[in-house]
Amino acid sequence: RSGAAGCKLYWKASRDMKRTAGEAFGAAGATSAVFQPQGAAMFDPKAYFAQWQQAATAQVAATPAASVTPTPVEKTEIQQQVETVSAVRCAAIVKEKGQNFTPIVAIEALCTMGTKSSFKLREDLFKQPQVKSLCKRVQEILKKPPPGLDMEIISRGAEALAKFPDEARGDPGSTIGAAAVNLSTLSTSSWTADSASRILWSLAKCGKGEAIQAQKHVVSVVVKELVRDKGRRVNELSHEGLVHMLYAVAKSRVHNRVGDLQTVHTEEGDQTLFAYASARVIKEVEQIDVALLAELVWIHHEVGIKDEKLFKAMCPQIVSKAPELREDQMGRCIKAYTRFMIPLKEQAQGFRTMAVVQKGDFIRPSDKPKPMGKKTFDKPQALFPKPQLFAK
Repeated sequence: RSGAAGCKLYWKASRDMKRTAGEAFGAAGATSAVFQPQGAAMFDPKAYFAQWQQAATAQVAATPAASVTPTPVEKTEIQQQVETVSAVRCAAIVKEKGQNFTPIVAIEALCTMGTKSSFKLREDLFKQPQVKSLCKRVQEILKKPPPGLDMEIISRGAEALAKFPDEARGDPGSTIGAAAVNLSTLSTSSWTADSASRILWSLAKCGKGEAIQAQKHVVSVVVKELVRDKGRRVNELSHEGLVHMLYAVAKSRVHNRVGDLQTVHTEEGDQTLFAYASARVIKEVEQIDVALLAELVWIHHEVGIKDEKLFKAMCPQIVSKAPELREDQMGRCIKAYTRFMIPLKEQAQGFRTMAVVQKGDFIRPSDKPKPMGKKTFDKPQALFPKPQLFAK
């Protein structure tokens, strides 16, 4: 009886100590799902705890994923118009209706002029008063974003400003730098990898890198998040976002001291990020634009990381598509390959003159020599009929 009574008391105490579904999963878990043990967990406390821990981890992991997915918003008519027209036509629309633009439409208009034009055309567009006013408005949006404005939209505005002349960016530390600081204060589940890459790349393009070097702690936060869980979020980056992220890391690690040579001080997470990026580029090298490959080669040259396997994988693509590169891009590739002593050449084709003799396939003998007739030789002729005798 004492043994049965002890088991009953133990069962009652363990039942009181167990947490409810609301305590285990939070308010959302209490309403959406209640943990139910299965199999051996119904009798073994250790198995019960293991199953409960797996269910709790799955519930917590599902919550941030839902917050990262942006909610689709229906675009207005004016927003669709500025996205589809050319850069020159977009500048004309800004002149007519720019004062009535919402923050999202203003950023989309600047993105259209930044992506559908050359740098020379952007310089000409920036001379127009309405485009200057639009750039100043985007600067104010980056400094103090309106409530509810998505980080994806803010990153597009920072990228558009970075493509315009330096005067359009204003003070990079207080415009794009403010967006970077805002990024570091948010939870990692509230921004995508591409949006973080755009903001950091835009900051790295300002000046000679002083702006991003002042915010290198933000780069460290983003790199730490990307390399977490075996580089899971590295695969979320687009090809352009991946290269731009590596460019921002390389620029932020440059160390300048007065009276000393320029050096690069990388961190532990940087090496891991470059390794994950290298593995992905090798796997998808044929799908990546050759201009991005050339930029990636130069980034490794600037950081000083010699990745021979990556360079050999990119080599055939760079050589075969060399006409698509500018002279300065190709020159940088040659300089980087020369520094690391890796040959920049086409893929070897092997012994093209070698033939394998199969069964029944014999080498044909040479032709039979033709008859030359009787051979005649010129005999030597004596100079004198008889030998000459000379008196002593």
